Parts: sequence; structure tokens; C-alpha cells
Amino acid sequence: MRCAKCSRFSLAIICTQCEQILSQYEQGCRLVDGLKVYYFYKYSDIKEIVLSKHNLYGSFAISRLAQLCMAKFANEFSFGSTISVVPLDDNTKSGYSHTAILAKSLKNTDLQPVYRAIRATNSVKYAGKSLEFRQKNPRGFKLLKKIDNPVILVDDIITTGTSILEAKKVLKKAGINVLFGIVLADAREDSY
Repeated sequence: MRCAKCSRFSLAIICTQCEQILSQYEQGCRLVDGLKVYYFYKYSDIKEIVLSKHNLYGSFAISRLAQLCMAKFANEFSFGSTISVVPLDDNTKSGYSHTAILAKSLKNTDLQPVYRAIRATNSVKYAGKSLEFRQKNPRGFKLLKKIDNPVILVDDIITTGTSILEAKKVLKKAGINVLFGIVLADAREDSY
């Protein structure tokens, strides 16, 4: 098997050397139209792993990466009450949902994933598209479940913030408080 990050021979989905590097992330935060969105990496630093989501082995790579950063974040998080963790559009594609995997990695006594809660009605792909394109082609998120707790939104990357803001609006309209967003990577300076 080869490492999902560097392609060197490895017995693990992410080799020991890459795990060591990825464990040393510097958590950052972007403010997107008043919403804080926390991230762990620059997109260019984990591009190979994020793109693996289009393959079945990607579920293992995304899961391992989530354990290296998001699970650590969850272990340090204490709110004192239940917070719902809502993955954006956790539809099963390629045999699994990468956003559901990310949400699961955040689970702790306070953070409880709520799967299949918000879905896009438009299957438009945003990868490599401009802000103008994203604004003209909204995802059309629809709330499918009643949520009684404040929410943390989860996605894999943030580029323009269009998706996460659209999801926030849908939840806000339903009277649900969105605390912040959390993603693996910030891609605003990267192109993919």
C-alpha cells in the first residue's frame, strides 16, 4: 500500500513520517460573514488526502486525518451541554460520506453528530469554481431533521465560505443557533 499523502510505500494509509508532520497542525480561524470557521491545515498541505475522498480508500485516509486533528480538537472541547455536530450534505457518494466521517471524529460527551440532517437539493460541484459561479448556483440546502441544540457545521474544506453560509442560513431560518464551523483545510489561497 502507498501513503495517501506522499505515495511512499507504507503499511498504514498515512505513513509514519506524514502522520508526524500532520500531527503538528496549526489551528486557524476564518471569519466568514460573521461566522467563525476553524481549520487545521492549508489545503495545499493535505490536497492528496482530501482528493482521495473520490476513491473508496479515501474513507480510511480521511478518517485517519480526522483522528489526527478533529478528534484532538474534540478532546479539548467542553461546553457543558449538548452541541449537535452537523455534517454538510453527508450524502453517501463513492460508498461513504466524508463529511459524516469528519463529524464522527468530533463525537464526545458534549458533541453529538446528527447525520442526514441537512442536504443539498442541487448536485452542483464547486471544485475549481469561482465565487460568482457558487453564488449563482446555490446548493439549495434543505433541513431534514429537527435539531434542538446549538450546532457546529462540519465540512472538509472552506474556499469562499458559500456552502457553510448557505447551510447556516437554512438552520437560522429554522431557529437553530450555529455556533461555528469546523473544516480540515482552508483553501482560499490555493487553487484546486
